[in-house]
Amino acid sequence: MEKLMTALGNPERKLCVIHIGGTAGKGSTCFIAASILETAGYKVGLHMSPHLISITERLMINRTPIPEKKFVSLLNKIIPIINQMKDKPTYYEITVAMMFKFFADERVDIAVVEVGLGGRLDGTNILSPAVSVITNVGLDHTDILGDTVEKIVMDKREIIKADKPVVSGATQKTVRNLIIEKAASASAPLYLLDRDFTVDNVPPVSLLGRHQITNAALAIAAIEHCGLPVSPGNIHEALAHLDFPGRMEQTTIGKTHVILDGAHNTMKMEALSKALTDHFPNQTFPVLFAVKGDKNIAEMVKLLAPHVSHWYPTTLERQTDWGRRVMFDARDLEKIISAADPQKPITEVADYKTFLKNIPETTLLITGSLYLVGAVEEWKENFQRHF
Repeated sequence: MEKLMTALGNPERKLCVIHIGGTAGKGSTCFIAASILETAGYKVGLHMSPHLISITERLMINRTPIPEKKFVSLLNKIIPIINQMKDKPTYYEITVAMMFKFFADERVDIAVVEVGLGGRLDGTNILSPAVSVITNVGLDHTDILGDTVEKIVMDKREIIKADKPVVSGATQKTVRNLIIEKAASASAPLYLLDRDFTVDNVPPVSLLGRHQITNAALAIAAIEHCGLPVSPGNIHEALAHLDFPGRMEQTTIGKTHVILDGAHNTMKMEALSKALTDHFPNQTFPVLFAVKGDKNIAEMVKLLAPHVSHWYPTTLERQTDWGRRVMFDARDLEKIISAADPQKPITEVADYKTFLKNIPETTLLITGSLYLVGAVEEWKENFQRHF
């Protein structure tokens, strides 16, 4: 990654960046921070991964994706450099390099950049941020980052840089202590949720779910320490008009009321469960459900089960940052669901596209994977274009 960035002239060094990592909420915190800064009049680069429909979503300015022609042109400039490299960068690293180059060329006032995975070795961690954020720490990607939250935070905390402010919403005592330890060793000013700031003064947030109030508090705290002034009015206006696809997103497919949420680990599923309790009390949903095989599927099912009337497990193949991946097999998923939530009816869905054309329900929750949500968003966009 360093060789590629050097060959590109180190565009990351020209940027003012809010760098956001964590197990859950990092995408929402990025989106909220970018929305506030844009409302304040700044030209804001926004990088989040994975994308839902188009890879161009990873290179956004003022929440508008890079035009496809410009994306192709930028890629064509980078390919000759990659071809000369002995150790080739990954698909993900190429998109990160393109993002830094695009934002630098466009002279954004500030970039909000989401960590892809972990922290220590993530492609985004080549930058020197204005402020770093660790939203929280839970068990995810345990095969890569470790099987305890303490091991995982040891990786994620490496986005903390010398003398640069750090904001965190981590709640576990052991995790907070490890973040405090790292910040102290880096002489990095640290601002912790419920110690240095709270959710109490956060204006109303239009996104559903109490976790989004926490994410908004983290975004506001990060902005306060990034060096760009933002007024309370800017914050209030931005939070009142947030529209974030795939996060408790409500839409319709045909005559069916659909909720799309990309919850794809136990921490995110717990947040979704609480949001459903808060906003749809005493209501259960049929659920179209797909998940990657590296997740704690049984625990995710148990967390969502109180809100489920009928399970529709499915699978799909999707391009990921680690190559083309197939979600967990639908039949095997059905077995896990049956064991974890034995009282509910289960109907395997062999082809989610066929299912969506004739949804046998008046309401439907689609969750378990951002890749599933993205696939449904793409299908819905194409379906509505032709009908």
